[in-house]
Amino acid sequence: MFAVILLFFLAWLFREIYNRAEEKKEKGITYILPDSVKYLIHNGDIVLRYGHGLVSDYIVKTFNEEFPVSHCGIIVKKSGNLYVIHSESSSFLSKEGIQIQDFDSFTDAGHKNSIIIVRYNKCDTSEYNKITDFAEYYLSKDIPFDYGFNPDDTATMFCSEIIWHVFKDAFGKDIFLNDENETDFNQFENFYDTARFDIIINDQLKTE
Repeated sequence: MFAVILLFFLAWLFREIYNRAEEKKEKGITYILPDSVKYLIHNGDIVLRYGHGLVSDYIVKTFNEEFPVSHCGIIVKKSGNLYVIHSESSSFLSKEGIQIQDFDSFTDAGHKNSIIIVRYNKCDTSEYNKITDFAEYYLSKDIPFDYGFNPDDTATMFCSEIIWHVFKDAFGKDIFLNDENETDFNQFENFYDTARFDIIINDQLKTE
């Protein structure tokens, strides 16, 4: 029993030390998109980023995709201001689970030049409010983060799970359905499928 407790403690300590180091990196770099770029963003767009911390690095290395990202959320545009509704597990924030965050602080919490923004292309522009309406519905439920990564219920939810439920509610579409007719949550490349999404901004293509 002592060995098990010690193992858990060492794992916890390693994660804390790793995340603290990542937090220092995050605070040392400001990453805010210029207004000329933010002007391109619409209500209901999806934003992806590569966050800091052990979990983010694990996700990126496990997925091993062309564009390294570890987190996603739904953009809400109100009175010209941008916000992101997302479910966060990061220990850097005071709250975990579904929350709304200022867009600039959301991007600033990611690795520099890691932001990608996509837009659903299977609906009219007038229907984008359906996306944010359902996102705000789940936000109002104060749903905790899903550490079990189980998409079968809405009692807890992880980041891409919110988006999956929102699009099913809004349009009756499974946006993560693959060629084998299976729902695949284990990649962010779902959002680069041009049959469903248009890439509006890809900061990872910057050469500087």
